[in-house]
Order: sequence, then structure tokens, then C-alpha cells
Amino acid sequence: MLFFDRLISRHINEAGSWSTSQRSLISVSKKLDMALRKLHFKKKQDELPQQQDERCRHLEAAYVAQVSLSWEALHGQYTQLRVKISSQPGGGASYGYAAQLFQQFQVLLQRFIENEPFEQGCRVEVYAHGRSWLSKLLQVPNFLGIDQKENVENYTGLLKTMEDSILTFRLFLKRDKKRTGSFFRAHSPRSSLHQVQASLDRKETRVKELFKKKKGWRKRTWPTTTEDVELLFALIDIKVISRVLRMARLSKEQLLWCEEKMSKLDLSANRLCRDGSLLLFPC
Repeated sequence: MLFFDRLISRHINEAGSWSTSQRSLISVSKKLDMALRKLHFKKKQDELPQQQDERCRHLEAAYVAQVSLSWEALHGQYTQLRVKISSQPGGGASYGYAAQLFQQFQVLLQRFIENEPFEQGCRVEVYAHGRSWLSKLLQVPNFLGIDQKENVENYTGLLKTMEDSILTFRLFLKRDKKRTGSFFRAHSPRSSLHQVQASLDRKETRVKELFKKKKGWRKRTWPTTTEDVELLFALIDIKVISRVLRMARLSKEQLLWCEEKMSKLDLSANRLCRDGSLLLFPC
């Protein structure tokens, strides 16, 4: 996450430098000959869109990477907590402070979702500025080693906060709807992208069909059975993969990551068999 924070910071600073440079050029140009000024600005105007496009692609790469990493961390924390609960069913350590950290994670995400429609720029630009101001945005806390001093309460509060955080994270993904045209920086043929997308669409349709059979589950509440939780996680996996495939610049390694991530969702027996093991997004 820190690696991509540095990438975001660098390109935001470069954008600020370009803006300052443009204002300086306008001030100086007033003293120059009209013809020379027009020629100079025409060249700058031709260069600026290319610079902006390149900056947006770098910011998008950082955004997508941090979304993917955040989901792996959030899913991993939830899985570890469930393991602890199953191994200590009678109670557990106090995780009050850890629950507060996850509540902060959820509140920052919710605030971003609510404020985004009123911000200027696309999702990637709004996120980049948000992450540069609020370093905790999409930063998943680690509950292990926190607040394990007194046997005051069990894991219930922390588990509920994690579940709410996951539901908010899913809403965050669903609100990211803008489509971009993909092209490759690496050697992968374009047909590979279409094949992966088509396969992903089929799996998404199958998962949604399985969900429709679960009449007691509502989208904004936590599922009641382990099977339903896995279906929810599969839908989030699909949303993350789909966002990666929509990147304006997609590398061969990132496409392979999508294929491997998608292979962890097995729907061959008319039921979901999901492998939730960690798979880090390639830098």
C-alpha cells in the first residue's frame, strides 16, 4: 500500500507543478509577440492532454492495486477472526480498540461514497486526493496483537464491525461504474482479455443465480449461513476482477492475476466452491 501511496503522491505533485507552470507561462506570454505566443501555447496544448492521460493511467494503476490489496487484507482478517472464534467458542480477549479501528475503516469508506458525487473528477482522481489526505482510507487494520489484555468481552463486537466493513466495501466497489477502454502494455493478445471477461461474466451470472435461490438474504445485511457468506465473497471477488479488467492499461501479469483469481471460483457442480487463499496483486 505504501508503494502505491508514493506513486499517487508523485503524480499528484507533478499535476500541481504542471498547473503552476501553466499559470507562469500565461503571465510571461503577455509580454511576448502575439504570433510567438500562439505557437508556444499550441505546442503546450498538444502536450498537456497526453501528460494528463498518462497521469490518470498511473493513478488508476495505484487505485486498482490498493482496492485489490485492501480486499485481500479485509478478507484475510475476517477469516483469521473466524478461526479464532471457532478455536475459542467460550469467549475471548477484549478487542474494543480493534473494533474502533475497523469502524474507522468503514466510516471513511462510507464518507467517501457519500462525498464522491459532489467532487470534481473521476473516481480515480477523487480517490487519489482522498488517500493522500486520509492515509487510513482503504487501509485495513490488523486486529492480531491489539487489545488482548483482559477477558472483558468476546469477539462479537469486532466480528459485527468487520461484517459491516465488508458490506460497505462492496458498496464502494458497486459505485465504481465508469468504463474505460483497455489496451495492453505487454504482449498479451487482445483476445485473451475478451476470453477472461466472457468467462468472468458467465461466473457472475451463475453466482447471482445461486443468490436468487437464497430468498431470506437481503443485500444490505450479513448472510446467515457460511454458504451464503462465500457467495457474498465471490461477488466481491468478481467485482474486484472486473475493475482490474477495466483498467485503461493492463499488463500481462495483471491479466494472469485475474485468470488465477477467477480460477478460485469453481461452479462446476452447480454450487460454489471458493478458494479464499491470499493472492497479492502484481505491482
